Amino acid sequence: MMRLDYLDALNRVAESDMDRLARWKKEEWNINCEWVIGTPGTAPGLGYLTTFNTPKFEKYPDLGDFDLIREYLPYARKHGIRVLAYLNMHWYSYEFGRKHADWEQRVEDGRSYGSVHLLYGSGTTFCVNSGWRNWAFELIEEAMKTGIDGVFLDGPVVFPECCYCESCREKFSAKYGSEIPSWEDWSNPLWKRFIEFREESMTDFLRDARQAVKRVNEEGVIFLNGGAWWPGSWRVARNIEKLSEYEDFNGAEAFFHPGSQNVPIVFWTLEAKHLAAKGKPAVVFSHHALGSWHYVPLPRFEAEISVAQTVSCGANPWFAVFNYALDTRLEDALTPMRNILGFLSRNEEYYTDTVSKAEVALLLSSQTSTFYLSELRELYVDPGTGVERDLKIEDGASNMKINLKARKAVCDEVYTNSILGAATILSRIHIPYDVVLDDALAKGELKKYSLLVLPNSACLSDEQIRSIRNFIENGGSVVCSFETGCYDEYGDRRLENPLWSILGIEKCDGMMLPRVGEEYMRLAESEEKIFSMPRHALIPRPVYSLKTLSRQDAAAICFFMNPIGAYYSAPKGVSNYAAIICRRHGGSRTIYFSSLIEDFYTRYRIPDISQVYADCVRFAMRRPPIVEVDAPETVLFEVRQQKNTGRILVHLVNVTGDMQRPVSSITRVQNIKIRTRGSRPRRVFKLSDRNMLPGREHADFFEYTLDSLMVYDVVVFEF
Repeated sequence: MMRLDYLDALNRVAESDMDRLARWKKEEWNINCEWVIGTPGTAPGLGYLTTFNTPKFEKYPDLGDFDLIREYLPYARKHGIRVLAYLNMHWYSYEFGRKHADWEQRVEDGRSYGSVHLLYGSGTTFCVNSGWRNWAFELIEEAMKTGIDGVFLDGPVVFPECCYCESCREKFSAKYGSEIPSWEDWSNPLWKRFIEFREESMTDFLRDARQAVKRVNEEGVIFLNGGAWWPGSWRVARNIEKLSEYEDFNGAEAFFHPGSQNVPIVFWTLEAKHLAAKGKPAVVFSHHALGSWHYVPLPRFEAEISVAQTVSCGANPWFAVFNYALDTRLEDALTPMRNILGFLSRNEEYYTDTVSKAEVALLLSSQTSTFYLSELRELYVDPGTGVERDLKIEDGASNMKINLKARKAVCDEVYTNSILGAATILSRIHIPYDVVLDDALAKGELKKYSLLVLPNSACLSDEQIRSIRNFIENGGSVVCSFETGCYDEYGDRRLENPLWSILGIEKCDGMMLPRVGEEYMRLAESEEKIFSMPRHALIPRPVYSLKTLSRQDAAAICFFMNPIGAYYSAPKGVSNYAAIICRRHGGSRTIYFSSLIEDFYTRYRIPDISQVYADCVRFAMRRPPIVEVDAPETVLFEVRQQKNTGRILVHLVNVTGDMQRPVSSITRVQNIKIRTRGSRPRRVFKLSDRNMLPGREHADFFEYTLDSLMVYDVVVFEF
């Protein structure tokens, strides 16, 4: 999918050779679906103007009688391009807002959101519960009457601190018999109901918007800019588990912005897996622009990697190009898309009807991201940075966050880091995984996996916990950490965690004082060879760690050292508290980390931590996966199977770059080994050139060698 955005120069379309324009997009950019501007997303908030002719809405003045969609549509169809209308549904000028003041989203004191937080420097936004919704549905119908294949809605969004308009107040009061609580008042029981109310309001809007599409064309599609994976989407009322029912694609932004700290190399991988988790076609929006510098293209390799990661995970790529960028930097923008989308276009049959063959499931819990507010007071103590500078180490000031809003921000941060840490380590050790969502636990969707990873999945329902226990009792293994299962699905603390007994946890005596540096854990004696590191090796202790004791029917395979509490001081011996607890249950294995180990890895990238985590994951898996790869950690690896042919497709994305973002250079990787178990493949070849791969037969696997990988390729196994 592509969006060529002309911003305020829509007259350029009218002046174009339509046939040549459509052919250029198809043959040079290699697209087969396009978002054509239906209402502009440009300053000062012109989302109320249409680019197509309709007596019911105001037209973009520079276009005159020219109907941008109806004029262009026949040529797009001629060249095999599906057309969706981009409808801006979140950004309106102040002038238009004043005409419809009762539609505006409002903060608690009654001011419009746009007067408090200027959208893109100027403009306001409307509420999905107000009379605006009927205006929006009529706009959707009018757009569909142009003959397009569907619509993409950019918005709506229930913005943070919203909405306290009269429509929302009346609707909330009718449902709950009470006033809307103050924004982010976590001490008010109704606050959690308000979070759900906002998400349900978005779902209701999308349901009715879908009906507007279907009234014109039963085959028409609709989707919106849905919630991305990271915790915090609750602030804009985006919950893919609720929205997915009413959209034909699941799509969300994954825009790269220079200057963002700690941008994960698995940025697009994680979003693609998240969007695909509901079983709908997934679309990852990887903005083909240098962040907020919209008229400068992304460097070539950053752009190619974004698409390669997306399609490796079974999702569909989308990119936007701004017409002003093409005035002077056409080839800079076009080259990476021509490379990667040309590859997809030439090999389309290998991307059709495929499913993931991952044996590991990673839970991404919207319940935890929304409602997790830990009751561990020590979690809110400033641990300092541990940085030594000018003969001084910056230790924590022991300041504690008291405000619940500030505490929630801490919980969002550590949960984000926990997901990122687990996903990054799994990717770097070449263990493919699928993202699963909360509802998958209770629907029996874990049967196809051998391992479930729960990175501090704190908020779980009783039914979800029963499902996890059943998964373990039926032979599945689990790796989890910190407060997994300590709270119910709404974040209320359980008196007793029902997962503890099956994980081998006797009790928890609270939390250690957070501290960066000079605190350790030590690997213990074990009957089995779990760790690849020396016995009794000292490992940096994660900043946030619990005082956990193991049961007699479990094994503590790593212990925390007694706190040192000072720098350049000798260790003070091993404590009784288990850092890692391992328990067997029939054929299954559980690993419990008594710390925010994944968060710790995301923050500090300490190799010992990833090694310990990787060793535990491999031990929990019990057996090697069907397909393995021997390659540098900076080669991403996904395995998919084509349902109609049985082909195994090994996707390889090389992110071995210049150690900075955006990636501006890639180092070629050579002699990648791929091993497969089971039936001998009839044919193994590299998709890029169809060359056969040399192979060797071993006692229990077949091994093939990929001689060279630059950015992206697929190795095809035919049986």
